[in-house]
This record gives sequence, C-alpha cells and structure tokens, in this order.
Amino acid sequence: MNWWYCVKEISQRKSVTRALLNDRLRFEALAGKTIDIGGGKDATYLPAMPKASDVVFSTFDVKAGATINFETDPLPATDSMYDTVLFLNVMEHIFNHQHLANEVVRITKVGGTVIGFVPFLMWYHPDHHDYFRYTDEALQKIFTTAGATKVTIEPIAHGPFTAAAQMITQSFPRLLQPVVFTLFYGMDSLYLWLRPKRGKNFALGYFFVLQK
Repeated sequence: MNWWYCVKEISQRKSVTRALLNDRLRFEALAGKTIDIGGGKDATYLPAMPKASDVVFSTFDVKAGATINFETDPLPATDSMYDTVLFLNVMEHIFNHQHLANEVVRITKVGGTVIGFVPFLMWYHPDHHDYFRYTDEALQKIFTTAGATKVTIEPIAHGPFTAAAQMITQSFPRLLQPVVFTLFYGMDSLYLWLRPKRGKNFALGYFFVLQK
C-alpha cells in the first residue's frame, strides 16, 4: 500500500476505501476487449489502471439507460466475448448475486480475466439498494459456482484504525481529511507491528481476480 498515493486520492475527495482500491488497481492492466459492468460513465478508478495498446473499452450500466434487469436478465453479450471484465462495487447492490456472477464469468473469454471488488466494512449505501457484505469465503464459493477456474481474493485492509478512518474521515473539512487519514494510518502501522496477523480482520473490502 502506497501511503502517499492514498493521501493524494483522499485530498481529491475520495473515501479511504476508494483510495486504497485505486492504489491496488494500479497493478492490474486492462487488455484486449474490455467491459466495465456497472461502472458508470466516468468511473474514478479507470485513470489509475494501466492500459495495454490493444484495449477496446466499453461500459455497461443500468444507470446509463440500459433496460435489462441485473437480477434476472442475461448480459447483452455472447459467451466468451471479453478479454477483461471489470466488476467493481456492484454485487452488494444485487439480491440475486449468483445470477450476475454467472453472467460475468459467462461473457469472459477462456483465459480472460475478471477484476472486481466488494466492500465489507462499509456504511449503508443504496444504489438503488444495498443488500449484502461478502466475506472471502463467500466470494470463493460464488465464483467457483459461476465457473471460474482460478479465484484470487485479497483483503483491502490496513487495520482497525484505517477501517475507522473510512467511517469518519469524510466528516472533516476537505483539507483535514488527509491529516486524519495519516494519523489513523500511522496508528495502524504501530498496531500491525505489534499484531502483524490481525490487519486482514479489518477488511474494508475484498479485491478479487478471476480466471476462466
């Protein structure tokens, strides 16, 4: 985790979770035919991600006027259509999450990649609904059932104080937000020095990469 990168993101009004997620996404490249499921028109994480020269990028989001139902309808793509599928901050808003997970894996090429994230220690945020928080064990089962052959999951976490910072930082004036984050981040650095195995217990969310 790059502290300075996160400070810069938070100074631009991003939440602690978003800053940590964008920091992680800097190490995942977009390649080939790529679609962003549910990311909207101007997703703030896209500038963080490196892009191969062969990227052909598109988005699909019901908020942008799509008329399908993520709960029940197939995604408008043929089987094995995409090299890369982005699936970030969507599953918590879908009650029938197994259906959508199945669809995301279905449209991914054999050998392709799904890059995703779900929040865990996060406030209620309906868009239009907010149904679930997933553990790494739940995600493993969901995506294995969907047909992914390799599921890699890692917590986005830096300890209990950073988790608390996610909840309170945006209550402060903008100029103070990086200062508050830095204070809590530093407290966690000491905490993890004393209890190095406990950081993952305070996951702000889970980042996952799937192969089909």
